[in-house]
This record gives sequence, structure tokens and C-alpha cells, in this order.
Amino acid sequence: MKKYFLSVCVLSISLFLNSFHTLNVYAHPHPQLDEKHKHLHMSDQEINDLIKKGYTRHEVFRAYFISKHSNEKNLEKILKVYREKQSWKETAKQFGVDLEKVKKEHLKKHKEFYEKNKAQIINYLATYTGKSTATIEQYLKEDVDLHFLIFAAALSKRGNMDISKIIQDKKSGKSMKEITESAKLDPKSVFHEVKNIQHGIFEAIKNKK
Repeated sequence: MKKYFLSVCVLSISLFLNSFHTLNVYAHPHPQLDEKHKHLHMSDQEINDLIKKGYTRHEVFRAYFISKHSNEKNLEKILKVYREKQSWKETAKQFGVDLEKVKKEHLKKHKEFYEKNKAQIINYLATYTGKSTATIEQYLKEDVDLHFLIFAAALSKRGNMDISKIIQDKKSGKSMKEITESAKLDPKSVFHEVKNIQHGIFEAIKNKK
């Protein structure tokens, strides 16, 4: 259950970041040397060694994503190919990874997880936002999915905004990127709040078992 949730959690974050035209995963905010990252299964030493060789943290985590879905586990080899091609899509293709196919597969798992735990997630978001469960359920009837509601809750928290305003912006056609920019918030700040919410949801679901 935990492993499955973490996979969905990373997917949710990736989907959020994709809305900002990037595919990135950040390290734990309080890393300790040689401690394995819960989501990445990489130690800080491994990450730092690659950074010392001239690769960015951003590139290391992208390479990790490709490694996770291919038979190639040598991140430096993937990074060298990327430096040659200057395209993550082409790099992934060389290692037999179809990014669009992977995305679709993860989206399916993502939706299954949300559907299976919909009631608990609604309850958590209601408590988190100070709204009633009926209000959260009403949002879901207005062409707003749980993935967006988690983003909206994070943005509401970081920007001290009422979530109803964010929902309205979405319904008016604004993207996550546009909503975040109009709120004058750092996407990384919102991203970290999304992680906090995902963790809170997992704990709520685990405690129900």
C-alpha cells in the first residue's frame, strides 16, 4: 500500500510540475548524507557525486526517472546521452522509454488510487481548507478533479487565498501556471505544499486501515 501510494504521490507531483513545462522531482527538503530518499531511492552521496561532475540536480532526477523505467541503471550514462542529444524525449527513446506511454500508465494508476480513496481524500481536503465535505463534493461536480483540488488547496494555503477563487479561475480557463503567476507565488513553494498535502492524505488513509 505504502509503495503504491508513493508512486501515485510522485506522479501527482510530476503532473503538477508538467503544468509548468518541466518534469522534475526535488530532493527531500532536509536531506542527510547517505540517507536514502523515500521517493527516489537515491542517497545524497549519489546525487552530490553527479553534481560534482557537472550535472545539475534537475538533470540527475530526470535521468533517474528514465532509469526507473528502463533497463539502464547507470545514471551517468543516461546523463551523457542527454548532454549529446539535448533532448529528454530522445534520450528516453534511446533507452527504450516511451514517455507518453509511461505517463498514460501512471495516469491510470493515479485515477484508480483517487477513486478508491475518494471519500478519505475529500474529508482530508475539507479539513485542510476549512470547507465542508459537501462544498468539496460540489467542486468535483463542477468539472474540477481531485488532482486540481489538491493543487488549489496548496495554492490557497501558500497564498492565503480562498479556494473558491482558485476554482473560479480554473473554470474561467486559466491554467495552473497562470493561476500561480497571478497569485505571485513561487511554483516551488506551491509544489512543496502539494507534497505536504499528499503526505497528509496518505497518513489519513493509513490511519483508517
